[in-house]
Amino acid sequence: MVRWRHFLRRFLIGLLKLTDEKGREKKKRKRVPLRETRVSPWLIGVAIFLILFWILLIEFGFFWKNVLGLFLFIGIIVVMLSVYIKRYALDRGDHNSLAIIGLITVIMALIIEVIHVTPELSSYLVPIASAGMLITILINSHLAMVVVLLLSIILALISRFNFDLFFFALIGGVAGIFSSLDVRHRRDLVRAGLYISGANMVIIAMIGLIRQKPFTQLGENFLWGIGNGFLSVILTMGILPYLEELFSITTNIKLLELSDFNQPLLKKLMMEAPGTYHHSIIVGNLVENASELIGANSLLARVGAYYHDIGKLKNPEYFAENQEGLLSKHDDLTPNMSSLILISHVKEGIDLARGAKLHRPIINIIEQHHGTSLIHYFYHKAMEENKASKVGEEKYRYPGPKPRTREAAIVMLADAVEATSRTVEEPSYERLRNVVDKMINDKFIDGQLNDCDITLVNLHRIAESFAHTLTGIYHTRVEYPKKE
Repeated sequence: MVRWRHFLRRFLIGLLKLTDEKGREKKKRKRVPLRETRVSPWLIGVAIFLILFWILLIEFGFFWKNVLGLFLFIGIIVVMLSVYIKRYALDRGDHNSLAIIGLITVIMALIIEVIHVTPELSSYLVPIASAGMLITILINSHLAMVVVLLLSIILALISRFNFDLFFFALIGGVAGIFSSLDVRHRRDLVRAGLYISGANMVIIAMIGLIRQKPFTQLGENFLWGIGNGFLSVILTMGILPYLEELFSITTNIKLLELSDFNQPLLKKLMMEAPGTYHHSIIVGNLVENASELIGANSLLARVGAYYHDIGKLKNPEYFAENQEGLLSKHDDLTPNMSSLILISHVKEGIDLARGAKLHRPIINIIEQHHGTSLIHYFYHKAMEENKASKVGEEKYRYPGPKPRTREAAIVMLADAVEATSRTVEEPSYERLRNVVDKMINDKFIDGQLNDCDITLVNLHRIAESFAHTLTGIYHTRVEYPKKE
């Protein structure tokens, strides 16, 4: 026993020293925040292996046959899990998924052991469904299925190959996954708890009837199964906000909270830049409909649209939608200075978003919603004023980057279309469609859509959606006869 503890201690110290030496040079150059840290899948795999191996050794004893058998068994499972996760998560560049899965797996394994060694508690209380719900909400249901299967196997092993518990945990975990697929509000998790409790009672009844257990024991197990469902919900609701913040993951729940117009930034935008606020709301309506048509994340696009111009809070009076009357602040400025003020609203927006702790997907939309577009008005004005000398186009272009997601691209297009559509006289579907087609075509020719996964078919559907939505916004009312 002492020898094994000494071996594990030395192994962990060596592993930490190796990791520290590899990352020391990078840390000297720049401190990397935890939420942006990339974690090796094999390091996560080793951590999961060591903890599961240790828990099972405590349960089965430190005999050499047990050590060898458990080493091979857990090793094979963890290697298969790591390979699957690496292929499924890292291909999308999602390194946070590994850390989340490792953390949830380790926490749940420890909960399994604590409940198992507590005589007053039943193993039917183990909330494996909570792990399935968390990973479904934070990552996806495919990886959640794998983790639920792994934890169900661990529960069966700790319970000395009790396959009644294996099937109970597996069915309850799957119920948790399916019940949290479309969760948009935290209160939806309570409904998920009812589904989990129901699934638990069904599987307990099936096992009880097959095993011919007395009804008194069956009733007691029912209570544990119901408690399991609500414990899973309590754990999920308690842990989820911390994981969202720690790993900067923008879930549907978080997006809906950000879409509340009582959010401080949106309230400030409404009070200090009402024109920009109204513009952002219309852009949100445009992108939501268009995103649904092409299968993009409509909720992310809408919320990104609400916040895309928050940088205009710095100098709201320099933007056309906030100017009152015919006089413009730009009349007293050079074209170069005017373009600098317009360009700066992107950086100001990023700073405000970071200060408000908005998550990376929203910040990306703010950063990319103009791409490297040219500010045509002030560029041509500068050319007219400096006919004798050449005007550098780069001074009148936004710094970028170009949109890298479909959601950011749709916000860019909707932003340009909404602003231009205000100038259309007697707007009809045909006139608005012409404006929409021209703006989208200009962005396409300018190369603003080169870095995102968007097709010509998508652009056609987006244009159609924009035109229909704008027609509804600018429709003309029938003039009713006046009363005599």
